[in-house]
Amino acid sequence: MIELFFWLFTMLITSVVIRSWYNHIHTPGFKVVFNIIAFIGVFVHEMAHYTIGSLVGIKKKNIRVKYRIKGTSIVSPNGSVNTPEFGRYSFLQTFVSSFAPLFVSTFLFLFCLDIIIHIQTEFWIKIVAFVFSISLFIGSEPSGQDVRLVGLTFNKNPRYSLYQIFLVLLSGLLVWLFIDLYFIALPFEVLYYIEYFLFVVLFYYFLRSMFWIFGKIIKGISGPYGKSTISTPKNLTRKRRLKEFKKQKEKEAQW
Repeated sequence: MIELFFWLFTMLITSVVIRSWYNHIHTPGFKVVFNIIAFIGVFVHEMAHYTIGSLVGIKKKNIRVKYRIKGTSIVSPNGSVNTPEFGRYSFLQTFVSSFAPLFVSTFLFLFCLDIIIHIQTEFWIKIVAFVFSISLFIGSEPSGQDVRLVGLTFNKNPRYSLYQIFLVLLSGLLVWLFIDLYFIALPFEVLYYIEYFLFVVLFYYFLRSMFWIFGKIIKGISGPYGKSTISTPKNLTRKRRLKEFKKQKEKEAQW
């Protein structure tokens, strides 16, 4: 499982370097080729936002991927995903949706790496996998807007955001200590990483449910004596988010 963090970090650093190099290319021939490759990377980037965001409960209004800047003839692959009612989503939902391109691109890159190195196939397929890998490097880096949205969501409710971070870290630690999936024979190495990722998700929901039940038990015990009300961080956040949303309608966010 530790290798997954290594690949995520490697993917992020390499993406920053390649995007910086891409932005400084001025040779017409290379620029055209890289614009096409970058367009593929941008498409994967926005589809990751849309798909993973939808899986974690974020409503998506529309998705746009353009080869040129809107209203001009300037070639610059770009895209966006619009999200209405942004203020209703938690820190973890926003974080997963914002960093979805990095996770998805890393998994796809590892699959391409298997094709290039380990799988016996035709040479042209390896070339396609190599070119696609370059596009993944270009599109995997979270944009400044992605990071900004994560910060905005965290600041809206730092207490619950820290609670979610704690659960994720605890889930990852438990999976790392007690789960070993390498006894299962899988055709691709990347499938092991995806399995570990899914187990972290399962542990997260299990721990969240346990904390919720524990909070209910404490509330039931303390209620008859002190009539004190103990709300779990989740309940506090849900009430606060809905209250704020009713007071002031949030503008739609854009990834």
